[in-house]
Amino acid sequence: ACALPRMMPRLLACAGLFVLLLFSGIGLCERLITSCPALPPHTATSIHDLRPNDIKVVLALGDSITAAFGLSGLQGGMNEYRGQSWAIGADNNATTLHNYFKQFNPSIQGGSLGFHFFEYCSGPLCPPYQYHPEQDQMNGAQSGATVTDLAMHELNYLIMELQASPKIDIKNDWKVMTILIGANDICASCDTSKINPDEFETNMRATLEKIRTNILRTFVNLVEIFNISQVYTLSLTSKYCKDAHRVLAFECDCAFDGGAKGNQTRLFMDTVAQQYNARIRKIVSDYASKNYTEFAVVDQPIFRDLKIESFPIDFLSTLDCFHPSKVAHGMMATGLWNSMLTPASQKQTSLPPAGEPPICPTADTKLYVS
Repeated sequence: ACALPRMMPRLLACAGLFVLLLFSGIGLCERLITSCPALPPHTATSIHDLRPNDIKVVLALGDSITAAFGLSGLQGGMNEYRGQSWAIGADNNATTLHNYFKQFNPSIQGGSLGFHFFEYCSGPLCPPYQYHPEQDQMNGAQSGATVTDLAMHELNYLIMELQASPKIDIKNDWKVMTILIGANDICASCDTSKINPDEFETNMRATLEKIRTNILRTFVNLVEIFNISQVYTLSLTSKYCKDAHRVLAFECDCAFDGGAKGNQTRLFMDTVAQQYNARIRKIVSDYASKNYTEFAVVDQPIFRDLKIESFPIDFLSTLDCFHPSKVAHGMMATGLWNSMLTPASQKQTSLPPAGEPPICPTADTKLYVS
């Protein structure tokens, strides 16, 4: 007790540093990953023996979440901040999965860079020549995308870029592909044109088989979707966000309806999300039974039990109070990294709190396929 007054300045300084790092351009988790020791050289001959420093390329498929639309809030306008995308951003000091891998392989390829005006693709409305390859790199995500757009549009872009890159050996380099999709499908789930769970599964299987046959040596993170309806609940804590959703209700019609109708559609959205996640687990189980040596599909359940309403409002972008903020992207990156380095039976089903450090791998740490 007598030592506490002497400790207070140090505690306050540490707390101040935590807040400064959390809300500044330098991610706290990014700084902590640099304190992890280097790994000894390793050459994997099987996907069941992959180490973090075996990964040579990162790739991603998805929608506006992985495109990092709205990450910089109102000041960022209608831009995608792909260089800070949770799964694949490569901007300096960004807390991303790519930068975590870069700590153990500085020459890693594929990370997206910087920002640009949003790219839109949804079903038949996918204008050509939207991609900015120099910035997008191997981030195939498109704002507005649904599960039907993965195999037919996004994956075609990635295959073309992989084949054209002089820095990537598409046959021999080990790769990590992260897929998070379903938000736009769920936002339309109260419409008669919705993608039902059977169609979701069929499209996802087609995407994965196209990856397996065209992009060899790939570890696929198949990330479960969260209950998007919770964004509405969190937004009720902010008058600004409630007003934004009235103006921007088209972003997710099923979530932003008020009254009894809204309560019903949000409940239905949650049911659809759970059905999609059940299909993801089924697909992962089927691939596990095949026991491929150079391809794996791994369930990453980091959003399964996510309680968005328990987070502060700055989890959401100030642009629309719907898309993840920069703080959220950092939490998502750390959650995915930690999940990849954790056996299936021990994986967390929600995000770590902001500021929780990433796991430091050792020489024995694998990228777990089960």
